[in-house]
Amino acid sequence: MLALVFVVCVAVGMGFVLGRRTELARKEPALAPADEVVPEEIVIPEKTISPEQTVIPEETVSEEVVLDEVLVDEPVSEMIAVVPKSKMPIFYVETKEPAVALTFDISWGQKQVLGVLEILREKNVKSTFFLSGPWAKRYPHLVEEIAKAGHDIGSHGDAHVDLSHYSRDEVAKNIKTAHEDLLATAGRVSPYFRPPNGDYDDVVVDTARSLGYETVIWAVDSLDWKNPGVDFMLDRVLGRTFEGAIVLMHASDSSEQIQDALPLIIDGLREKGFRLMSLSELSKLGIPARRDPR
Repeated sequence: MLALVFVVCVAVGMGFVLGRRTELARKEPALAPADEVVPEEIVIPEKTISPEQTVIPEETVSEEVVLDEVLVDEPVSEMIAVVPKSKMPIFYVETKEPAVALTFDISWGQKQVLGVLEILREKNVKSTFFLSGPWAKRYPHLVEEIAKAGHDIGSHGDAHVDLSHYSRDEVAKNIKTAHEDLLATAGRVSPYFRPPNGDYDDVVVDTARSLGYETVIWAVDSLDWKNPGVDFMLDRVLGRTFEGAIVLMHASDSSEQIQDALPLIIDGLREKGFRLMSLSELSKLGIPARRDPR
């Protein structure tokens, strides 16, 4: 009997001990195996970016002028003379050199051109002439005189119309026709195109460039085509000309006062320290400026 009581007591004791251990095990976290390390906190690794997915930090992005090359595929307007984000033509040359380019447009007449050439020869000035194709065909001997004197010969297009009102194909035809006429009469053409009336848009600038021409406008207009008087023209050119400026004048018959004003303009610019040269020479002194300063 005593032996039975002893067995029962032992069994009860062992059951109590096992129950106590089970309860403690529920309250305490299990220990990790010896070969594992439990981190103090969970760290999420940064996202890995491949070279093709490189992201530029925001602070390095600046608002810069959109380059011409970026605008190639953007829509353009064929009816607006100057449109936002247009590929701008050349207005002057960015340079610190005291140099300017005198340019002359010719579309009709033969009364003024020989007088202008003689003045330039006497003053030892090389300039740039923008000749229209029809004029060159009509007066090939005058074109030869300009070329023989060593002046730049640029294109002033064929039909004297506002090209911004025409399609790309029509603009291209205008420029190509004039190019062929100028080559046939002068034997050479500088890579400069001045659209009739200085009228342009993206289509004009793009088309001219695709044909090997840079569109050139001007920074200073003498307004000689209005025949405003010699003193007016002189004061206007001397008062507005700056380093690298491209000056617009005409050797067409419409510019009736150009032969009287030109010698004074040349002397006045030289007295102010400017050197007078052709556009091709001026272009070597800096980079083309496409911001309209007028």
